[in-house]
Formats: sequence, structure tokens, C-alpha cells
Amino acid sequence: MDSAQMELAPVAPVFDSLIHEQLLERRGRLKEVAAIAGTEFEFAGLLNEVDAALRKFENGRFGECEDCHDSVEPERLLADPLMKVCLGCLTDKQRASLEDDLQLASDIQQGLLPKVGVKCDKWHVHHVYEPAGIVSGDYVDIIEREDEFYFLLGDVSGKGMAASLLMSNLHAMFHSLVPMNLPLGDLMSRANHMLTESSLANQFATLVCGKANRAGEVEISNAGHPPPILIKDGVKGELNHAGLPLGMFSDAEFSVNKVHLDSGDSLVLFSDGVTEALNVDSTEFGVERLFAAIDCIEKGGPRAVIEKCVEHLTDFRGPALRNDDLTMLAVAYV
Repeated sequence: MDSAQMELAPVAPVFDSLIHEQLLERRGRLKEVAAIAGTEFEFAGLLNEVDAALRKFENGRFGECEDCHDSVEPERLLADPLMKVCLGCLTDKQRASLEDDLQLASDIQQGLLPKVGVKCDKWHVHHVYEPAGIVSGDYVDIIEREDEFYFLLGDVSGKGMAASLLMSNLHAMFHSLVPMNLPLGDLMSRANHMLTESSLANQFATLVCGKANRAGEVEISNAGHPPPILIKDGVKGELNHAGLPLGMFSDAEFSVNKVHLDSGDSLVLFSDGVTEALNVDSTEFGVERLFAAIDCIEKGGPRAVIEKCVEHLTDFRGPALRNDDLTMLAVAYV
């Protein structure tokens, strides 16, 4: 829902509670630091801003732009509860600074992506990553470990900068956890606990994590994400085994399923920006069209699969604007 659709007091009760709690926590920390340092006057300006935001909650004006009295964008308030004006009321200097920040965030995010066309022993991997905006909430990764490798594709809640920050958080967590050589289910549980403890209550991520070895054996754990497509002996099917998304409940457990791939078999992972892409008639691309795109592949590795799917999706969407990030990952055993 955009700001034009929202009333003057745009903050839903759950969102309201989260921001209020965040502000109280910030105020408490500022007080603690000031008491320890003995220099409360140095934090007076910031404390006044926090107190002013808390007073807006009391009079029902939190989230209102101080210039036009419209709504400040919710994702910006999540990133910084002290935001006072909406995007439309930013000065040219403020807008240029925001654009610079977004471009820097985009550059950092691009630097976190795996190389295109990775070869891991007997596995070939290809991916496509196309954000709908300057930054993305999709997560795709390949982590190599001796005789095995991990492949991941996920989608975090929300849009814009807040979603991109959570995506970066996922990247850091899995790169820290994978070297611990945990069983895949424990790896997912540990990542879930860390995400739950380090994010807001309305932030979560759907994700598929796979672990493959040189013998063609693959372990897969799915945390609420669209099921991967298995292409085995020319036959396609969905791996319909999914649990809760990451970040919802800290003590959630995650099941692990095993499949064996022979030479020429593949797995295709994708974000919902693929199947939920809309054309000018607001019709979704859907899983059946994705299967049909894969049917058109007679020969070729993971790159051919990805390129054909994107080609079909682009033709289907036509002149319609993209409504979500598009991410796909194909893994083939050769």
C-alpha cells in the first residue's frame, strides 16, 4: 500500500507498536550511554528528537509529514523512526543525498552476489538477479566448501532499503554459519534464531537452502519459499516440502529432504517475482507457464534454462511494469 492510499494516521496497530517500542529502546540506550559518559548534554539534541517522535504517538500524529501533512513512507519509518518528511517534500539536496545512499546500497548489494556461471566440481550453476528497484529484497548465494557446496535463494519481507538490509543480514549469517559444518536442519534453525533475535517482529524471509556433494546427492530445506522444480530424466516436478519462513518463531525446526541427481538432472529455484509477474491484463505468469518455458529446452545447461525462462517471462509481461524483484537459480549435475 502506498502513501496515497493511506489515511493521515497511516500506522497500523502492529506497525505502531513496533516503532514505538523501537523508539523507547533507543531512548533508553541514549540515557544509559549519557549516564556512563557523564555527558548528557552531548545527546540532548537526539534525545529531544526521540521525545518529539514519542509525543506524536500520544496525539496520533506519528507518521505524518511535517510539510504536506501526508504520510511518511512506512519502509522509511522502519529504517529510521525519526523521519519527519515524505519523499515528495525532500529538498533537492536531501533527495540527492538519498539517491547517493541508495546507489551505494545497490553497489554493496551487487558486490554480495555470487559470480555468474559458477562451476563447483561436477555441478554447474547459473543465476539471474534483476531488482525491480535500485535495491532488492531477494537473496541468492553460492557457498563452496571442499567437496560440497551450498546454494540459497530467498525473499525477505518488505521493499526498498529495509528489505535490502535484511537481505545483507542473511548473507552475513549464512557465510558465518556454513563453515561450522552443521547438519542442514541445524544450520537453518541457527539462522532462524539469529534472524528472529536481530530483526523486527514483522520482518521474515522465505528461503530454500540446498547442500550438494560430488556424488550428486542433494539435501534441501525449504523455509516457506516457492518449491524448487526438479528436472530428472526429463521429467519435471515440484519439491513440495516447506516449513515456516525464517524469523517468525525463534524455536522453529526445519525438515531436510534428500534427492539424488544423475548426469543432466537439474534443480530450478526462483522467487515469487517470477510466478507472480503480471502482464497488462493483471494476469500472473504462474507455475504452469514456468513449466512450459522449461519444456522448450531440448539441450543445454543451467544457463539455457534460466535464459529461456526469462525470455518467456519477458514476452508474457510485455509493456507492463515489473511489480517485484526477479531472481532465478539453476543447478545442474554434469
